[in-house]
Amino acid sequence: MTTLEQFAFQTPLYAKLTLPKDLQLKGILHGVVRANVDGHCPSCGKASTFYTTNAAKWDLSPQGPNFVRLKKIQGFDDFTLTCSRQSQHKLKFWYLFSGDVVTKVGQHPSVADIANDEAAHYRSILNKSDASELHKAIGLAAHGVGIGSFVYLRRLFERVIYGRFAEFKEAEGWDEDAFLTLRMDEKIRLLKDHIPNFLYDNRKMYSILSKGIHELSEESCLKAFEPLRLSIKIILEEDKKKQEELALKQAAAEAIRSFQA
Repeated sequence: MTTLEQFAFQTPLYAKLTLPKDLQLKGILHGVVRANVDGHCPSCGKASTFYTTNAAKWDLSPQGPNFVRLKKIQGFDDFTLTCSRQSQHKLKFWYLFSGDVVTKVGQHPSVADIANDEAAHYRSILNKSDASELHKAIGLAAHGVGIGSFVYLRRLFERVIYGRFAEFKEAEGWDEDAFLTLRMDEKIRLLKDHIPNFLYDNRKMYSILSKGIHELSEESCLKAFEPLRLSIKIILEEDKKKQEELALKQAAAEAIRSFQA
């Protein structure tokens, strides 16, 4: 079952979704069912709760007076999500109902704009190339290109692994030629103490990305993209917190060294 959050923040344009039989999503989109949803607000630059502006809640049970009426609604329509932090911050969506199928035909800001604004939070730990890879992955997925988005996510994953090896190879006495011959799972195991825990525990991600590029359909890749993007986000968040903690410790140590009683 597609949720409002998935429809608004993850579904690319022109994707066709079959509506649930309980008509909940259809009722929300037509502004007759109240709903709140969490997502990234590009205007605030942070996570927020959005709410739908709609009429009084309808009774959508099969025995309710509005069930048949709502089920018959067809054609183009739109709805708005309003940020609970700032009411002037709004996300607008346009869609088409045809039978039991809904197609998102437009939105502002775009899925890519929202996701890339969220990704900007990690600029401090991503170099220009890494940020570009993430941007391209999100943009392709937002436009329904699943396999291409996997290519860039996999490249970003590899950059994290090879970058961490380069950072610690001298301290650990690792041999670069030997490292290059290892399978990705073996590379990750070698780097266990120097990579985010989430990455190590979910190292299966790389095989999923590789399978997507070589075997899966566009549709399958698009379905898997969002959990993989969220996984990359968790990895970056762990790295960001670790860097911030290190910077704080260094600043404290420097302050202590320079203190004169």
